[in-house]
Amino acid sequence: MPLLTMSLTQNTYTLTPNGQIWPRSLNTYIGGSSNSIYLVVADIGAPSGQGFDFINGYTFLERFYTVYNTPSSLIGFATTPYTDATTN
Repeated sequence: MPLLTMSLTQNTYTLTPNGQIWPRSLNTYIGGSSNSIYLVVADIGAPSGQGFDFINGYTFLERFYTVYNTPSSLIGFATTPYTDATTN
């Protein structure tokens, strides 16, 4: 699986292949098989440019620090020790 790279404003954020996979140890908590691989990236069904094009969720938040400045409506990201991890 290739790297998944997202460009947000002037920065680029990349998820490794294992960063695009639901943690295997949690498969059974979502009703899945412990031996399966579930991807966390999917089309949300909206036409591009008409609302949300994508949502960065659980695995993105595990790999990047996220800071919310709600009074100013800003969000910031920074790398963590797990940003480039090849483990899941």
